[in-house]
Amino acid sequence: MPAINLSTGDSAILYARNEISERTNRAISKSFMAAGSIAAKLQDFGFDENDPLTWGKWTELTPDEQDKINEYQATLIVGFVKSWSRGDLPTLDSCLDLPTTLFQELANACSNEFSKQLDFSPDGVTDPKVPIVE
Repeated sequence: MPAINLSTGDSAILYARNEISERTNRAISKSFMAAGSIAAKLQDFGFDENDPLTWGKWTELTPDEQDKINEYQATLIVGFVKSWSRGDLPTLDSCLDLPTTLFQELANACSNEFSKQLDFSPDGVTDPKVPIVE
């Protein structure tokens, strides 16, 4: 289980990718797929997060689509934070009250953990043909 220190002085222990439950995996995967398809649509509109001149394209999404993109990060945080220095575990609602810097750092750390490959081989040996993301 990865431990992380955040720039806000907070710390958290995350579940490792292979420790999250199937229920949590499904919730995060569902949120990821919804956000991914909407992000692709946004890109088709010409949105580029590195170009402020295209940020207005965000308004071409419906409010529901905007919410789905934002919910993905909160779902990651709720699914991966095992314990942390702030007391009660975050919920989908309470994590939105976190300082933006903390929210983003935590979401990025959780996303990095979620993107790691799982080992599905029967003998516990990783398939050499599958790239390992670390």
